[in-house]
Amino acid sequence: MTSPARAIAKVERPFDAEVSLPGSKSIALRHFLMAALAEAPTELIGAPHCEDVTTMATALAALSTGIETLGDAHWMATPPQSLNGPDVALNLDLSGVSMRLLLALAALRQGRTLLDGQASLRARPNDGLVAALRELGCDIEAQPGGRLPITVRGAAHPAAQVAVDASVSGQFLSALLLIAPRLPRGLTIHQTGAPASAPYVAITAAEMARRGVVVNTVDARTLQVAPQRYTGGAVAIEGDASAATYHAALATLHHSTVRIVNLGTETGQGDFAFLDVCRRLGARVDAEADSVTITGPTALNAIAHVDMAAMPDAAPTLMAMAPFLPTPVEISGLGTLRHKECDRISCPAGELRKAGVEVDEGADRMRIAPLTNPRRVAFDTFRDHRMAMSMAVFASKVGGCEVRAPACVAKTYPDFWEDFDRIYQ
Repeated sequence: MTSPARAIAKVERPFDAEVSLPGSKSIALRHFLMAALAEAPTELIGAPHCEDVTTMATALAALSTGIETLGDAHWMATPPQSLNGPDVALNLDLSGVSMRLLLALAALRQGRTLLDGQASLRARPNDGLVAALRELGCDIEAQPGGRLPITVRGAAHPAAQVAVDASVSGQFLSALLLIAPRLPRGLTIHQTGAPASAPYVAITAAEMARRGVVVNTVDARTLQVAPQRYTGGAVAIEGDASAATYHAALATLHHSTVRIVNLGTETGQGDFAFLDVCRRLGARVDAEADSVTITGPTALNAIAHVDMAAMPDAAPTLMAMAPFLPTPVEISGLGTLRHKECDRISCPAGELRKAGVEVDEGADRMRIAPLTNPRRVAFDTFRDHRMAMSMAVFASKVGGCEVRAPACVAKTYPDFWEDFDRIYQ
């Protein structure tokens, strides 16, 4: 059942608030996979109970990983005695990260693994990862473009090196890195192109290092992982930098202050750089090791261009802010956004136009002009959590708008509306 539309009132007065973000689902999903491959149980502290994490946990349980919830954002994962169980079917719902990571995990199994999901997940291409896994020696049946449903049978004698084109998604490279230490001869990975969203690949290597596995850089295009075992123990998951962008945007737009208490300069998440965009717009950003405070300016600065290639998940947030800037802004580096939960170029462009915003859309860019004649509309979300949250940011400046199917935020930020109402409404 579709949730009723949520009315968004205009923010009429400045606010000074504190927020604790949900744990980073990208980091949590990587640690869940490592937990299934570890030498001992893993206690995951701060991993959010969002839909993406629940999807991963359910899939790993089907692969005989022991999954136990210990409380709010607190899990225990016990690795299976063997991955080589019987044939299994995994439903990945809408979780693209889980799909790619588990596709690679299936390469370690001799049984057949069927991966499938909802229509928008079926539309996402995986050909670069599928090609690399076939080179590894896997028997794979997939739809054109490496799309779901996909059936994988792992290689009896895996190759020691593969080539991968991760230009569509850096998740292809991350997935191979994560399974590499469990291959009999490890894995040398040759990159045939620059990976999309490179900061996420760096996060993968850094989180692997926290679990005792070293990724060696042979040269600019070659990574090597020797056979190793992931350690177990307690792992803390930091706040989600993508979620932080909505609060940073609201503080910046409304000349107000938000203090985020579980994310700071020690993070490796690429979306933390969105705070530099807020600085360019005139916000004051005071960042410490594990917290950050954003205070918006009395008047927004004009900026002509922003390249979002290194932080694509933050791009919809900037799209929502752009109509309130004093001059037009060109947003580039959006090529990977065509293949997300929805087309995150055409869909937000269409919704902003409904509200009276002039948007010029290109293949991997947008130009957004200042809003002069706002219209109060009901925004479609296309069941995309980032559409819902970014349109809430836009609506907070206009008032009288609605966000349809607002419950889709549960994919990564189940408490978003509670935080939004508490602070901004």
